[in-house]
Amino acid sequence: MRKNRLLLCFLLGIAILFYGVPYLNFQGDLKSVLFSVAWLLFALIVISGNMIALLYGKRVNRSATIRHNIPAKKKQKIRQYS
Repeated sequence: MRKNRLLLCFLLGIAILFYGVPYLNFQGDLKSVLFSVAWLLFALIVISGNMIALLYGKRVNRSATIRHNIPAKKKQKIRQYS
């Protein structure tokens, strides 16, 4: 399930990059160039992060995430009224 989500995010990141790059302005005033460079940098960070997680991600140990049954004695709520 996790791998499917990472693959989907990776592919969506590439699609957004291909869609957005033609609209970025790398010539012009300083603000538009800085925005374009920052947008491109963040898109590449997202794509590379998802790719690294896909390639080197650890598998989650299901037994570590299972809650242990707590005895009913400890589960009781204590109410105090002053």
